[in-house]
Amino acid sequence: MSRIRQLAAIMFTDIVGYTALMGDDEQKAFYLLDKNRALQQALIKQFGGRWIKELGDGVLASFPTVTDAVNCACALVQGCGKVHGLCLHIGIHLGDVVFENEDVFGDGVNIASRLPVLAPAGGIWVSEAVYQNVANKTGVATKFVGEKTLKNVKEPVRVYEVRPTNDIAESSGSYLLHKDKPQAAAPKSVAVLPFVNMSNDPEQEYFSDGIAEEIINSLVHLKDLNVAGRTSSFQFKGKSMDLRELGLKLGVSTVLEGSVRKQGDRLRITAQLINVENGFHLWSEKYDRNMDDIFAIQDEIA
Repeated sequence: MSRIRQLAAIMFTDIVGYTALMGDDEQKAFYLLDKNRALQQALIKQFGGRWIKELGDGVLASFPTVTDAVNCACALVQGCGKVHGLCLHIGIHLGDVVFENEDVFGDGVNIASRLPVLAPAGGIWVSEAVYQNVANKTGVATKFVGEKTLKNVKEPVRVYEVRPTNDIAESSGSYLLHKDKPQAAAPKSVAVLPFVNMSNDPEQEYFSDGIAEEIINSLVHLKDLNVAGRTSSFQFKGKSMDLRELGLKLGVSTVLEGSVRKQGDRLRITAQLINVENGFHLWSEKYDRNMDDIFAIQDEIA
């Protein structure tokens, strides 16, 4: 049995009014179900996503990046306009999930599946983790909806509405987000760069990236902190860039970077928080731990 844990953008959709339609006109309900399936299979594939499964009239899919998921959601909204009677609720969340064979599990899935129920007809509602990734992109407008209590989710979730704007680019009939536009950095904002693998083992690269991903996932839960999304931060992996330029591109005032060394079951992780305006260190720390302490180390750094 194959089990893989990773950060992923999870999208869940369902058809507006489908249950009532099934009671009133079963033939039309199945017609819309077939049209919805064909539309989503094509667009999920086009935007690099993975079709997970259908749950009644709902569709669960995953994407490697938030941008891909939001682009697909916008394209779905556009595509529904070409099918009479088809309208979707859409929810997207970025979270730590577990892929097992052909299915996916975790709180990230639970949150994504609860959002469509709250969204209006034709609406795209996303969690704050998704919002952080698309707020500084042209092509979409975002609006804070409020804190929502979701079924079987312990903490309230800050929810945002995402919708395509008039200046959105169109390609092959689908919406595409533009590149990041420069923006003023919020006073409390940070980008977590991929941690540098200092060992000779290429497989250690995944471990180093995983630390940065976990730290991002922890930081996005802090309400007063703006955190650059993983997709935005990881585009600078392995690149030597002036911190002022990097801060301008990501719209952050600080950058967290670090390195990972491994010898046997021992780890040495260093982390530095840097002010991008002047390049000065605000904080630096070294962690020497056993491998079984990795989650504790991630929490300490965050």
